[in-house]
Amino acid sequence: MDDGTGTGLTGAGAALLERLAGHELWALGAAAVVIAAVLVVPRGVWRVTGVWVTMIHELGHALAGALRGRTSMRIRVNADHSGLTTSSGRSDSVAWTSFWGYPAPPLVGALLVGAGVAGWATGSSTWPTVAVVAILVVAVAALLLMRGAIAVGSTLATLAGAGALLAWASEPIVILVLLVVGLFEWAGGIRAIANLTGLHARRRARDSDAAVLGRLTPLPAFVWITIFWLVALAPAAGVVAVAVR
Repeated sequence: MDDGTGTGLTGAGAALLERLAGHELWALGAAAVVIAAVLVVPRGVWRVTGVWVTMIHELGHALAGALRGRTSMRIRVNADHSGLTTSSGRSDSVAWTSFWGYPAPPLVGALLVGAGVAGWATGSSTWPTVAVVAILVVAVAALLLMRGAIAVGSTLATLAGAGALLAWASEPIVILVLLVVGLFEWAGGIRAIANLTGLHARRRARDSDAAVLGRLTPLPAFVWITIFWLVALAPAAGVVAVAVR
């Protein structure tokens, strides 16, 4: 982000800056893509890491419900990546709440990537710091909603990781982690939508969010799945549009 003289970077952080001089963002971006792919693509790894995508999915439901006045939120996440968010409120808020599960991971991922890129481009730690603080705040609030060992344990791990970044990590490391986590959530969200699409194609998703929306609204489930795809791919489309200008 700069030569390190104004940021107090030492040790590994300063060495990383020196090695990346001249092509910093491209190098960090390439490293982030590789790491995120390792977290999303291999089935054995995905069985573990996919829980964090499910958490964001369920938190998307919870936040959307809270915005419509729903209360008594409870979130449960299972080892098979299924999850359930329960709440109380008006029946006319159910469709709105049901919609925001699948778009949440790709949109959160895009915001985290944007914070990392903005921090690098401006040479300021403001955006990365704000992003990490936001993760901490959301994790603390989410902990109040989580039920079950997997949900609580994953949230505590997120808290510990964000706290460590804020307390000890150098600026380029924070940016790298934001890029990795952002790309992971975005790609993991895409994988979840692809899985949903396959289940509906085989007619094995009668209780999915898209199926619920199909019953609650005039639009059939496949239209809602298409909307999920459009929302999830919009950040990537925006990047391509800017790059080809």
